[in-house]
Amino acid sequence: MNLKPTDGPFIDENFYGSKIASYIEELNAIGVCVDVKKACSLLARHIYSLSEFSPICRIYSFLRESNWEPGMDVEKRIWVPCGVNNGEWVKPEDCVIHDKDGLFSFQLKVLEKYYDDRKLLVYLSSAFNVKSNPTVDDYCMIWKDWESHSEKLTHAECCAFWSCVGKHWGQHTQEKITETVMKLPVESSGSEIVLLAKGSVFIADDLQLKDLFSHHSIFVWYPEPSLPYLPRTKLIEIYKKMGVLKLSESVQKEELSLEGDQYLKQAHPSNHLIGKELVRLILGLFSDPSFEMERKKRHEAVQSLLNLTILEALEPITVKYTLSGYSGKSINAEASQMIHWDKASSKLFTQKIDKTSGQKSLLEYATCFSETIAKGLLWEKEDRVNELSELIKLACLLEFDKEAIGFLMKSMNLQVFKDDEDFLSSAFPYE
Repeated sequence: MNLKPTDGPFIDENFYGSKIASYIEELNAIGVCVDVKKACSLLARHIYSLSEFSPICRIYSFLRESNWEPGMDVEKRIWVPCGVNNGEWVKPEDCVIHDKDGLFSFQLKVLEKYYDDRKLLVYLSSAFNVKSNPTVDDYCMIWKDWESHSEKLTHAECCAFWSCVGKHWGQHTQEKITETVMKLPVESSGSEIVLLAKGSVFIADDLQLKDLFSHHSIFVWYPEPSLPYLPRTKLIEIYKKMGVLKLSESVQKEELSLEGDQYLKQAHPSNHLIGKELVRLILGLFSDPSFEMERKKRHEAVQSLLNLTILEALEPITVKYTLSGYSGKSINAEASQMIHWDKASSKLFTQKIDKTSGQKSLLEYATCFSETIAKGLLWEKEDRVNELSELIKLACLLEFDKEAIGFLMKSMNLQVFKDDEDFLSSAFPYE
């Protein structure tokens, strides 16, 4: 882009004639800029007296083509136009080149809206230190604004903020959001997401408990479906670092129908379906690449089943819960369940199976058992709970027959590997 004579304080060649260019030494002696470097510095100072977009762009382009960068003696400002002959000179820190999520129109000057020359945008970023994209600090600033003025957010706004946090997660980001973020997004039945005080929300690490309190908006939000660049597990870790409490660690419970020892009887796990074939089936599913579950993690998962103490009752287990966060508010819930997995104590409370009560009762028990196990194991992968639950339910109805389970796994293309076979042999040495 060529400069025009009117763009800067140039000698009027029409007035002095073309021979004026032959007097370079004389012009230099009286202080006229005759070399590119000095001319760039002069134009960089002169540009701030302009208010017309076209000549400003031509000067910027000349500076770029001359590889000029402002020194300490030159004030850095960026022209943000408003119409043809109006606009304002803005500090580089108040500008950004791109805003892909379209969130910062009121907080920052987005230069790609005004400048269509991509090379010029790159130059403004490198020479004038204009940030290419909003930073974590910028996102925290807009989140504070949302906390103050927005009762609800969209799914896109939440994804944009937490994706930025996840992408730049580190010590600085952790300290920044812990210091500035006072409200967190919670799950909502509608299309919009509600913000609640950090002390009033919980990580739903127990899906059975989550079901009991589901009529309260108290569980931290996750993108559905999970995003490749913001996996659910990473967002859970971020919430933990921010001090969000786990649901299972925040409830207080009272087993109303199990007050006396006469109502309880400790049973062998295999009598309640937790045996070798159940573990084999679960390991086979967890070994599927789509679960992204390494050997150590899937072994830890099934070991939590093997560590359970089984307590049998004659009647359904009625449990009352009180949920308290550090905000001081309490919520109560009560449920009657055939099976209840208490993770805190590694106990499984179960109603005694009456195999003579008919197929409906057996199906009901198998359904309750499979849902309890699936929700207990896959709370971090809630979208896969139903898949595991249906598989376990079918296996229950087959009474975990070894040959039937083997056929079922082959028909679903499930297999266990040598490490898993070694684990099974160690866990069930006499089978």
